[in-house]
Amino acid sequence: MKKILVINPFGIGDVIFTMTAVEALRSAVPQARVDFLCNERTRDLARLNASIDQTFVFSRDEFRGDLARGPFVFLRKLGGFLSLLRRQGYDTAFDFSLGREVGFFAWLIGIPKRIGFDFKGRGNFLTHRKKIEGYEGKHAVEWQLSLLESFGIPCRRVSARLPLRISAEARRAAEAFLGDRGILEGDTVLAVAPGGGKSWGKDAVYKQWGADRFAEAIGETLKRRPAKAVLLGAAEEKALLSEVASRLGVSAPVAAGAPLETVCAILLRSTALFCNDGGLLHLANALGVKTVSVFGPVDPRVYGPYGNQAPHEALVEDVPCRPCYRRFHFPPCRYERRCLDRLRPEKAVAALEKMI
Repeated sequence: MKKILVINPFGIGDVIFTMTAVEALRSAVPQARVDFLCNERTRDLARLNASIDQTFVFSRDEFRGDLARGPFVFLRKLGGFLSLLRRQGYDTAFDFSLGREVGFFAWLIGIPKRIGFDFKGRGNFLTHRKKIEGYEGKHAVEWQLSLLESFGIPCRRVSARLPLRISAEARRAAEAFLGDRGILEGDTVLAVAPGGGKSWGKDAVYKQWGADRFAEAIGETLKRRPAKAVLLGAAEEKALLSEVASRLGVSAPVAAGAPLETVCAILLRSTALFCNDGGLLHLANALGVKTVSVFGPVDPRVYGPYGNQAPHEALVEDVPCRPCYRRFHFPPCRYERRCLDRLRPEKAVAALEKMI
């Protein structure tokens, strides 16, 4: 293997899981070129990873917009993108999309070795496939590493700590943002992400603990520990972040839609992150930041923080219906979010006290 394309079109957490597989490839074939194909939401993350040589972005929304303007516009744009990939001369593709289309396009542009999971018989265009019904029984990262191992790539000593390059400029921007809002050098910072789960679309609410619960847990923690909170999230989560901040009764800056590298720098400045199951949880873990996270329908043993790069605690409520997210499928919730709503703030406070 001399030129490798790794493909993951999903969200931040999923891409971070796959980046551990990238580290395994780097260790096994250090002289190889390793490129990454992702979506527009994760391109900045991929570009921060020193183990990735080049990043390519496939934007579903952009291509759908081209299709709406007419089939010729769409085909011309798609053809140009595939030609760009073909010119790279890849000899191997690792496809973590779980779909049929990516394998087809990899075949179409002439990548001779196409390796991936055969989920629901969708691995037709893969030359090397591992049948899978879902990520269960072990962590998602271990499933992905097992795919590499089945292809003869050793993964026993791979590091889960990712080589993310956070520039001095981003660190200065983070310090300036915090300093302008009263968080000074020497202050203990608790980062809080009460949103997340964007890849779940309309079902994201089933991964999010209530704003009132977050505010109650943070407020009580700040009474017990000399720390200051900062709220992190996407631009479209600004109202949610502001609601949590307003409930605290103390000043807490809101960083909604900040550049990903600046978010990384804020996390590195923080003592811990308190969050829902979502991309920022895995980003903090990859950076070696301590985390306390809330898990509802998802099993943290499969999708929680991976490895031992930082202390972490996943909070779950032991109700008989969870985890209900299985085999990449979330069924309609018949129990009114009881896995989240029955989780008491006191449990989060106890976990946070150990981390701060």
